[in-house]
Amino acid sequence: MAASGTIGEILTALSSPSWAAVRDAVDQAGDLLRAGAWVDAEVAEVGGRLVELAEHPKWEVRKAVAHAVQYLHHETFHAAVARLLKDDNSWVRDAAHRSLARRTELTRADILKEQHGDLLLRWLSDLEARHGPRARQDALHVAERFAELLVREARHEIVKVVAPLDVSLLNLETSLGRTRIDRDACHKHVARARERLRLLTAIVDSLRDLTAEVTPEFRGEGLREVMEEAVALVKDRMRSKGDRIAVEVTIDSILRLDAHRHRLLQAFSNIVQNAFEAYDGMDTPGKIRMEAHVEGEHHVVLTVADNGCGMSEEALRDACRLYASKKPDGTGFGLPLAKKIIETEHGGSIKLTSAKGEGTTVTVVLPLEQEQRQR
Repeated sequence: MAASGTIGEILTALSSPSWAAVRDAVDQAGDLLRAGAWVDAEVAEVGGRLVELAEHPKWEVRKAVAHAVQYLHHETFHAAVARLLKDDNSWVRDAAHRSLARRTELTRADILKEQHGDLLLRWLSDLEARHGPRARQDALHVAERFAELLVREARHEIVKVVAPLDVSLLNLETSLGRTRIDRDACHKHVARARERLRLLTAIVDSLRDLTAEVTPEFRGEGLREVMEEAVALVKDRMRSKGDRIAVEVTIDSILRLDAHRHRLLQAFSNIVQNAFEAYDGMDTPGKIRMEAHVEGEHHVVLTVADNGCGMSEEALRDACRLYASKKPDGTGFGLPLAKKIIETEHGGSIKLTSAKGEGTTVTVVLPLEQEQRQR
């Protein structure tokens, strides 16, 4: 239900002798602040009251204040958060920390809107002209929620890399501060830091590739040649594993399809890399089988199969979800990016089947001709 209430009603409720009524009024005030329902003078008045309530005797009220102030665009925000971050109750402190982080995200979103506002307005106006005002509102809501999710999850993944990077640098600093410097230990700390930096760079690059707006340039490509190049790329990345994994390619060299070569190579190399990594920790030699055949008149079906570790039902369900990777050095972008390239950019489909301890098969269906797809 949408929040409603005049400034007078809210202020009266915020002064109620009933702590439950005060808590509810704080929640309502937060909804109204988020909706931008008040003018600056009213926001300032409510902000001052929330600062006072940050020291309310009931922790439930203080926690509600910690949540509401994230939408308080006034200088009183900092006074309220400063009090809440020092609260004796851990739930209140946690809520204040979340609001502070959320406020940072909202500020960055506002900056993005300022930088790209004209472009966003044009997109929304085009959508409204075609499908009506409800479509515009729904699209804006979905876009905002997706942006919030992407930023929050990206921050989470980056922090997971930055923290051990900071530890490596701290250890290096400690080693260099000793009277007798252990050069081997210093080299190890530098090597670990470089590994974390490479992973951080991979995350940033993958995020860029995933969100890039690409206009595919389709040309006729030999599928076998593209797959062999994808395998070569993966072997070059994973030199320590490439020699002990046999790759069997059963694809007719005359089989061709319309493709944006660079992007399809990204997708296939991510799929092939997952197949190589399926043998991590296994003593037996690995084998990856690649097959392809024409289905009907207009499509090709490609399978990439391994008999490696396989996936649980939960892991299989989440395999193409952003940030779902459980690998120590995984970015969580590999299969989601492959899915975008195959399904959105090439009009195909990707499906995974797997069983724990038995292996995984990835099946990709692609149109042979893009002109046929667009008719």
